[in-house]
Amino acid sequence: KRLLLIMSDESLHYRGGGHPVDNTTGDVELITTTTNGNDDAFHDELRDDDKPTTTTTTAAIVGSARTPWYGTTIVLLSEVMGTGILSLPYASRIIGWQSALVAVPLFAIFASYSGWLLWRVQHERSNLHLHSYAAAAHELVGPKFGRMTEISMLISWGALAIYYMIAAGDGLEDVFFFSGSSLCQYQRTFFVVVLLVLPCQCQDFYSISKYLSLPSTVAVVVSVFIIATNILLLKDNGSTDTAAAETTTTTDTTKSLFDYLMALSSFCFAYQGQSIYLELMSEMKEPRHFPRAINVAYGIMCFFYGFTVWVTYYGISSSSDIPGFLPDILPLNSFSRSVVGALVVLHIAVSYVIAGQPLHKWLHETIFVSSSEPEEGAESKSRRTTWFYVTFGYLIFGWVLSNCIPFFADVQALIGSLFGAPIMFAWPVIFVVAAVATANSTSSYAGLTMMDRTAKNTNNASTIQFWKQGFRQLGWGHASICIVFLVICTPLFCILGTIGAIQSIVEDSEQAAVGPFHCE
Repeated sequence: KRLLLIMSDESLHYRGGGHPVDNTTGDVELITTTTNGNDDAFHDELRDDDKPTTTTTTAAIVGSARTPWYGTTIVLLSEVMGTGILSLPYASRIIGWQSALVAVPLFAIFASYSGWLLWRVQHERSNLHLHSYAAAAHELVGPKFGRMTEISMLISWGALAIYYMIAAGDGLEDVFFFSGSSLCQYQRTFFVVVLLVLPCQCQDFYSISKYLSLPSTVAVVVSVFIIATNILLLKDNGSTDTAAAETTTTTDTTKSLFDYLMALSSFCFAYQGQSIYLELMSEMKEPRHFPRAINVAYGIMCFFYGFTVWVTYYGISSSSDIPGFLPDILPLNSFSRSVVGALVVLHIAVSYVIAGQPLHKWLHETIFVSSSEPEEGAESKSRRTTWFYVTFGYLIFGWVLSNCIPFFADVQALIGSLFGAPIMFAWPVIFVVAAVATANSTSSYAGLTMMDRTAKNTNNASTIQFWKQGFRQLGWGHASICIVFLVICTPLFCILGTIGAIQSIVEDSEQAAVGPFHCE
């Protein structure tokens, strides 16, 4: 096998082309070159001529290292800036419009800082292949925690992907309703399955950023502008009264403190997407530019979130007229609502591909070990074939499951609430504390893996002392923020989201029970 060490003017980067090393033969060739910061041509040469042809290891593929930082930004926008933006006006009505305009940038900063923590984890322990939450948990904390994290991520990705299938099917309802047709849920979701077969053949985030993410992001932006235009036109035509007449900037006094906190959690989850950040970094040309990618992405999100909230406040006179899902404010059976429905379906379809990509990758590597490594010629055809089996198989599985289990969307909301806050707040803090404790040259744990540290603890420091040392290495400023994330944000939003999801399940269960593949 070949290892490519690319030496630029700024730093030394490891590039394995996504291929694990065959440690059984000991045949390792080192190739060095000075690129002066421009390694595109050399990467292309490696991909065309120097790819390894066999492997005997089952180590996970680390990443293609092809995505530029702006490609990562577009993937982040298409994954995170989704249907959450269309639910924020309703949450803003509850917490108050002034509070909303504070919450929008505040949670953007929180999410961006969480991404920076994950980048620092990879930066501090660049000698380890921390290409996923599961890998980081295993290497930095321990095998048991790593396995628990892996299972949590797989459940979260799997349930979210199926939820996107259901949401896309619901979006098609507006499209078909405008055309005069009416389809059952299982028919609409099957239509979504057919639409997703081809996009799901993208095997890495580079392909997704190249072909899918930009149209998805544009679809969300255009949807927001169509809705905003309709709201403002209605106001100018006198269809609505002055906004200040009934809509106030203060908190809705008819709601309880619990309702207020529940609405606040909507802002938190509108910025969530951290579960794929390490995968995104592993597929970047220059992982050191990841902070730039997330800062630009969350800056754009913050602008559009704030714009949506402001337009809704300015254009709708009565807070009671603001629906939970903003497109519902458009006239039923109108052309604009049909267009927005189609754009939302496009966006959600790409969100399915992004959410399912790491799950598909894990399933492919687990089931088809011999073809898990990208090759040329016949091997490449074999990989594409087995990838199709995995993606199409999960589409059919999701279609059957979503139509067999009543209220699956509520079940997914419960799963998302249980894992959402820890993914955004808890796991990044745990990872960065463990990373800096083992990376700092003055630390008694410098350079040690979890297995080495376990043996060392028996003779030296306890586990508590290890974590204290990690927080000290962060410095008091970062340590204070991390403690707030871990002690306040994680339990608060985890509990609130879980209670809200359980309430939805109870309310829906009180309705008439429906059987599998029910059609109204």
